[in-house]
Amino acid sequence: MLTDREQKLVNWLRTRKVATMRHLQHQFQVCHMTVFRALKKVGYHTSYNRNAGYYTLADVPKFDDWGLWAYRDVRFSRVGTLLETLVALATQAPAGLTVGELEERLQTPVANLLSRLVQHGRLQRQVLRGRHVVYLSPEAEHGRRQWEQRQQDLRAVAASTAPALPAGCPAPLVIDVLRQMILTPDDGPAQWARQLQTQGRQVTAGQVRQVQEHYALEKKRRN
Repeated sequence: MLTDREQKLVNWLRTRKVATMRHLQHQFQVCHMTVFRALKKVGYHTSYNRNAGYYTLADVPKFDDWGLWAYRDVRFSRVGTLLETLVALATQAPAGLTVGELEERLQTPVANLLSRLVQHGRLQRQVLRGRHVVYLSPEAEHGRRQWEQRQQDLRAVAASTAPALPAGCPAPLVIDVLRQMILTPDDGPAQWARQLQTQGRQVTAGQVRQVQEHYALEKKRRN
């Protein structure tokens, strides 16, 4: 049960959302043990950034799906410290997480901490390309599934960002057709196809028309 002073401290912190130990001590003219005793009775979280120097009551944060909450530039995690948060995030992510993805979510540098976690076997990592790596669960089967998902995601991204081509029309043919359309804009699909055929290109008027329709290009007419 809280004493009157402890209750005032808790009420004040709930209103303020976050505060440092020094601020709490100064506000109520108490020692740090008195502050800890009050916080322990009601439950609290310590910030994972700002040198773990900020406190908030356990029922104040509205954690997101990743278990994170921020008040201005002070950040908290449901699981506690930054180290524990890195392990939790990389482990629960379906495809693991890269340094950039973790730093984007946490809004704090984590590269050195990740290396330490790998050294101590709390995370594993796989090289994506060049110097880029993804951090995965240390559990072998879970980590393997995450790695496979990451590979699958990369393939999907590559496919979605690749320039779409008309069906049955390889890139070199499309380039030739577009070039011919620029050179002789008054002609039509049949003429463009014949001109390309005389240059040794294997192309039909139907393919030229496919290119024209695919890129929504209309024949330009001179006035």
